[in-house]
Amino acid sequence: MSECIMNWPNAGIYWNFVVLVILVVLSIFSPILQHSIFANHGKEIDLEFSDAQFLILPEKNIHQVKFTATYSVLDPETIGKQINGMMQISTNNGTLVKTTSIPNGFKADKTGFQQFVTSLPPSSTKSITATVLLTDLNKTSALSNSINRDLILNKT
Repeated sequence: MSECIMNWPNAGIYWNFVVLVILVVLSIFSPILQHSIFANHGKEIDLEFSDAQFLILPEKNIHQVKFTATYSVLDPETIGKQINGMMQISTNNGTLVKTTSIPNGFKADKTGFQQFVTSLPPSSTKSITATVLLTDLNKTSALSNSINRDLILNKT
């Protein structure tokens, strides 16, 4: 029975060893953990407005929204990866009209531009808000800041 009980004078040495092992493991894996836990999600790419239009296409009897943004990749690990982007169209009161993305995504270069285009059925809505954001390929995590523009039909 006395063999199963820890020798209390040596217990301090045992716990000091355990703490030392934990500290060594944490110091080795700390950079990896910090990158994945504290990564700048949503700040890997800087997105800037370039051009946007809300047009009537009379030959097709539809409204079309075109939004072009330029980007600069700030996180070197993102360069060369397949990413995606989303454009949301909302009315002025905030009602979501449509969400569109880039089929199959695109390969992120150090800098570049991306154009989002979508069609809307004709309506009485003469103004909308278009919001664009770059995401991971699955569209689950933001990689950039979002940018938006209020657009008036037939005007840029």
